Amino acid sequence: MREKRKLGSRIRELRGEQGISQRQLALMTGISRSYLWKIETGAADVGVDVLIRIAHALDTQVRELIEF
Repeated sequence: MREKRKLGSRIRELRGEQGISQRQLALMTGISRSYLWKIETGAADVGVDVLIRIAHALDTQVRELIEF
């Protein structure tokens, strides 16, 4: 569970650095805002396909999201 929270924090951090709102990132990735909120709070399981879409939207690599 700790890893999920770290992943969510990293996504939130990168999103904030780029000035992207949660709504914008949800639209960019094709996921719902509520699901993105759950990812960012560590409450949701995240598949590789979603991680890839998030990484692309944030112009980073998946490994940058999941370094624990």
